[in-house]
Amino acid sequence: MNRSKISTSLLLTVLFFLPGIFSCSNKQDDMNYRRYLLQDKKIEGKVGVLVTALGQAEEYDFAFFDRYLNVIFNAAFPPALKLIVLRDNGTVLMDPEHLKATEEYKPKTLMDCFGKTENEEGIPYKDLTVTWVKSWDGKSPGHFLWEKKNGYVDMIEKVCIKIVASYYRKMPNKKVPYMQQHKEIFNDISSLLTKEFPGVPMRWAWTMYPETVEKAVDELIEEKVKTIVHFDIFPVYSSLEEFNGVFQDVKDAVAERAKVIYTPFPGAYPSFRKGYVQLAADEILPLPKGERKLLILTRHGFPDIPGDPYPVLNHVYMVNLIKELEQALAGTNTTIVTGDTDFAGEDMDPKEKKLASFEALEMGLKDGYDHIIFVLVDFTSENTDTIFAMRLETFESLHFEYEGEVPYRDQSKPYRTELREGKSRIVVAGVPVGPKYRPYLSQGMFDAIATVLRGQEWPQLILEEKEKKKGMF
Repeated sequence: MNRSKISTSLLLTVLFFLPGIFSCSNKQDDMNYRRYLLQDKKIEGKVGVLVTALGQAEEYDFAFFDRYLNVIFNAAFPPALKLIVLRDNGTVLMDPEHLKATEEYKPKTLMDCFGKTENEEGIPYKDLTVTWVKSWDGKSPGHFLWEKKNGYVDMIEKVCIKIVASYYRKMPNKKVPYMQQHKEIFNDISSLLTKEFPGVPMRWAWTMYPETVEKAVDELIEEKVKTIVHFDIFPVYSSLEEFNGVFQDVKDAVAERAKVIYTPFPGAYPSFRKGYVQLAADEILPLPKGERKLLILTRHGFPDIPGDPYPVLNHVYMVNLIKELEQALAGTNTTIVTGDTDFAGEDMDPKEKKLASFEALEMGLKDGYDHIIFVLVDFTSENTDTIFAMRLETFESLHFEYEGEVPYRDQSKPYRTELREGKSRIVVAGVPVGPKYRPYLSQGMFDAIATVLRGQEWPQLILEEKEKKKGMF
């Protein structure tokens, strides 16, 4: 069986079906972003705080991934293309042991997007009449199809089977630590809020579980709150996630019962960035100064959606983070670059405007660095993207695989991986989670909230782009 080069992250797993999908995507409406920049920041009456995070399910939950992927598709596809690709042709089925199969095979078992291997009548899917559906390009994995429609988009079903079968199944206790690690952040923020602003109520909610947003807002209103200060945990805000997403969900839930003020994003604060600086410093400072180090600030990556302000806002985060890292690592013979796991590389970035994380690895190995260190700088928890996508994509040329259970038992620490290729030692330092690093992130998030509560001047959110020099270094 030929092994197809496919993405393993939540989004890019989808995108191998339609290369260049975002080149024809809808232009993001930037009106809400402009309103955000010009919003009235004055608190009126009793104030309360709402903190939101995406909410990747601890145990596999199709509803989460279905909602999330539908958000992405609705932003990405123009209306005419949606009619073609966002279709329900039946129930998508795959064998968990043959997720990469490009040619028809005889399955031992078949699984649906809920992780089930039987239909509602208890009949194993493998015993039903199913047809083989070849991928659009013949190189990507195919799937089986049972003719009964279930109301879900085939493409989303296919991605979700991969997630439940090869991601959650390999985690300790089949659980992803996203929610657990975010609840620890919520507790930190609550403690900091109580200390400086006693009496200010706080609630938190999961963006992809809208009922939790509505419940949190209702509880704040019941406490006679007249101004809700809303903070979302993403390091940098975007129209896709915040301005046209959760911010509007919160506005709808409030329904003009209170005023809403949306905070600055945490990546604009040095206190937040300190978590990533400290994690990198802990990896690099103990190493011999004469040895050459390549530090790759690894991002998830963001699609080129016209009109989305994310690239502009992310610039202030990355420019300041690099400056702070250069100061912390001065004299250590360290080169710092930025690499994206997704939406980069030749297939997704034909004009080579971005450096893919696998490209950064290849260049580091070719240039003979003694140490190549990856720090994941746009996540605040370990999740399926950090544990699976980043490593499987970046290290595909090294044939990296999880043979069995993912070795991440102590989730009070970053998930760290160490490899060796030739003379180079390769380290993925992970995300700054746990009691050693989390307090930095929590403090930065609190500082974003406190800026509004104190009525202080906001940090700089936008820096003018400077022309980039060609080449990696």
